[in-house]
Amino acid sequence: MKNKTILIFAGYYIPGYLAGGALRTISNMAAHLSEIFVLKIIALNRDFDSHSSYPGINTNIWTKTTAGEIFYTDLKVSFRQEIKKLDFDIYYLNSLFSKNFSIKIILLRKLGLIPGKPVILAPRGEIMAGALAVKSLKKRIFLTLVKFLRLYDDVVWHASNDLEAHFIRREFGDQVKIKTAMDVPDFSLLENPAFSKKSKERGKLKILFLSVINPKKNLRFVIDVLNQVKGDFELDIFGPVKEHWYFEDCISAILPEKKDRINYRGQIEHCRIAEIYPSYDIFFFPTLGENFGHVVFESLSLGCPVLTTNEVPWTDLEKHNAGWNIDLADKQDFIHLLEKLIDCDSDDFLKKVSGCREYTGMMINKDQLLEANRRLFE
Repeated sequence: MKNKTILIFAGYYIPGYLAGGALRTISNMAAHLSEIFVLKIIALNRDFDSHSSYPGINTNIWTKTTAGEIFYTDLKVSFRQEIKKLDFDIYYLNSLFSKNFSIKIILLRKLGLIPGKPVILAPRGEIMAGALAVKSLKKRIFLTLVKFLRLYDDVVWHASNDLEAHFIRREFGDQVKIKTAMDVPDFSLLENPAFSKKSKERGKLKILFLSVINPKKNLRFVIDVLNQVKGDFELDIFGPVKEHWYFEDCISAILPEKKDRINYRGQIEHCRIAEIYPSYDIFFFPTLGENFGHVVFESLSLGCPVLTTNEVPWTDLEKHNAGWNIDLADKQDFIHLLEKLIDCDSDDFLKKVSGCREYTGMMINKDQLLEANRRLFE
């Protein structure tokens, strides 16, 4: 019996790195599932917010790689014609709201213009409460329309955890078919020894914010909190700017007396994260909601305690001595905690560094996680 062929619409894909966790999930998934399935991946020929194609890649041509065949597109070819040429078993869509790499495929299939193969759709947290709160009117109109047209009635949903499954049912009804499998992380980070080199100076706090910069990731909250923190700290911000108006709003909100302590360091290639996280005392990530949170996994794996919200699957951080989950409504709690952390010494922090790695090991069972992802396509 031949292996199933999965046609994956990834949107952004490696060698890109600016699109965030959804890109990394697909590249990590492909690296492991290509041993079991035949993978065909369709993705843009350029990175997020770039007008230039990746150097050295062929556009609008299928290219063989160790993880399967990839079709890097400039969107000037007909998806309908390309799909009709292919022999495959399942569509896998890596977004709900992507116009070209999800909505178009659903419509073409519904109209009978491409093969009516089964569809598995991973919304990647797009319909969790925090994500829907951003540009909510536009998203609500879309959801109302597609539910009226019943475009997703026969779709199988891929939820990253039970909480995301809850939000899928809330939007599309209890009758929907859902398969749950945690996103595939970069397992190699669990073997990185960099965490053992950490130390912290009492009376100072080095804070990291590393993420795509848009309202959902909530950088403005970081700025507002730090504007009120007393004590010696520095914040470095890394990440591509997805919403330029939002970034300008964040920067303009920094109080004059805090400007020399808060710096935007630009974008960072994913291959450099193992040197970034261990250079900081904490990772401050007050996200509005994550279905997985690759940056949280990265930070914990590399021994950097995480200060985040209750809107992530990485719960009970303080119980496991790996960080803190605080409700976004309790801004003063964030301020008081940061002031307390400024006064911590190296001994206190080394306990948390060890706690990070122990907690990550408890949360991530590689064999079970990969088996759950394999079962998505049964």
